[in-house]
Amino acid sequence: MTNQLWLSWIESRNKNFSNPTGFLSVTSMVWLNQVPQEIDGISGFWSAEGTTVYVSDSSTGDHSWTVELHSQTIFDYDGIKVELASRNGQMVLRPRDPSNDLLKSFDGVIAFDYNPEFCVTAKLNAFEAPKEVVVGSVVAGMTSAYISPGTLEFVLNNESYRLTAFEKTGSQDLTVYFKDATSGNSTYGTGRSVNASYQEDGSYVLDFNFSGNFPCSYTDFATCPLSPVENKLPIAIEAGEKKPLYRNTTAGVISQVTK
Repeated sequence: MTNQLWLSWIESRNKNFSNPTGFLSVTSMVWLNQVPQEIDGISGFWSAEGTTVYVSDSSTGDHSWTVELHSQTIFDYDGIKVELASRNGQMVLRPRDPSNDLLKSFDGVIAFDYNPEFCVTAKLNAFEAPKEVVVGSVVAGMTSAYISPGTLEFVLNNESYRLTAFEKTGSQDLTVYFKDATSGNSTYGTGRSVNASYQEDGSYVLDFNFSGNFPCSYTDFATCPLSPVENKLPIAIEAGEKKPLYRNTTAGVISQVTK
């Protein structure tokens, strides 16, 4: 059953990354300010003030959108999808084009074979009270804050390890961002994310076979969080998703895996 669930997860990951307007379709990431600027691939002059984005377009007129803090909106504009997002107190614009070369090159996620040894039971070592944990981002100077109820402790190959876990809105499950000895080699360098599934006895199932990549593993045009500094495992977690073959950069699509 578990292996079938894993295959279904792989299928869902493939569907997510092959979305014609998903992260693999993003062609650039532009931080907006009060100075109007042109953006490759879409018409008009774009600017932002506070949480409102403006465009002055000679062909369609002037438009504006207001985006709530820490949220985003995606809409049709100039024949493609355009995303506006509030990140770290700034507004960012990302065009999403289904003809993007990275999206066309995607042939499915690459993952280790399912290995039941990397499915472990963990116990929560709760803090006296949930606390805010601030982590860095792939964007220099940018941070994100998450609420952590404590650390998850588990045993793997007769050794005990702990990982800081984060709350998930509307769920008793927890989320873990981690790095390990494969990070930067067979897996992506900034880390991966895995769900800790809550059990009726109060324990958690931590199945590293379901460790997924952040969008930043595929593209420079993302603002993904980094794993907490304390969440670097000294062992190799050869389970879950591996480093993608290709990456979208300002210089175009490049290979990031040595075959």
